[in-house]
Amino acid sequence: MGNPIPLYQPQMPNSASGMILHGFAGSSDSMLEMASHLHFNTIIPDLIGHGKSPCPEELKHYTLDAMVGQIHAVAEVSFEESFDLIGYSMGARLAIEYALEHQDKLRSLILIGGTPGIDDDAARHERALEDVKKIAFLEDKGLEQFINFWESQQIFASQRYLSPETQMRQRRTRLSTKPFALASHLRASGTGVMISRWSRLNELKIPVLLIVGSEDKKYIEIGRQMQSTISSSSLSIINSAGHATHLEQPANTAKAIDKFIEGLTNEN
Repeated sequence: MGNPIPLYQPQMPNSASGMILHGFAGSSDSMLEMASHLHFNTIIPDLIGHGKSPCPEELKHYTLDAMVGQIHAVAEVSFEESFDLIGYSMGARLAIEYALEHQDKLRSLILIGGTPGIDDDAARHERALEDVKKIAFLEDKGLEQFINFWESQQIFASQRYLSPETQMRQRRTRLSTKPFALASHLRASGTGVMISRWSRLNELKIPVLLIVGSEDKKYIEIGRQMQSTISSSSLSIINSAGHATHLEQPANTAKAIDKFIEGLTNEN
């Protein structure tokens, strides 16, 4: 594919040892509060089409393979040693893909509300059809109505209890995303079109932390299934949180990550 498109990232802190990948319609800003509670420094690139990163017209740049190349280019200039990769939702799917490709570059993998895809062919086809409808709605109704729909989904119901300031900050981030980029992600790397990685999870030998919210019943089950497949994994359930634990319980999510990382350090 040639040289990957460079991603934007805020100024890199000194001695960063981790990278955080945000979710769909998010940006580096989405992850800053949680990152501020961590006991180690991280870099948080804006994924392709999000935040201040480029929004190319060619669909090939939005595939998981292409995005793995993009974040690997960031990692190559940012880390001299193995690093900790943290991903939320879409970012977690990308983090899994990266780990399967570049496991030797990672010290650990941390997934917040993550899934390796849909293993059942019929269910995956149904999700692909749902994503096609989402794309049509976005292109027909525009970004604001699409974000209204996106925020009304049951998976985000617990976010209604966040402070008005936090909700507004998150909404501003979502509304700043380019509609073309959102449609391109759904077309090229949505859960309905991605290749299921369930059968490859046992290839992961690095330590893996799976984080889910106590109110996110679907992903608790997914997390338990992943834990039973990845021998080096552990599961942390964050109380009083739904799908986006980093947003709903940023301090407690960071505390779970720090405890996990400290355990790795003590082992060494």
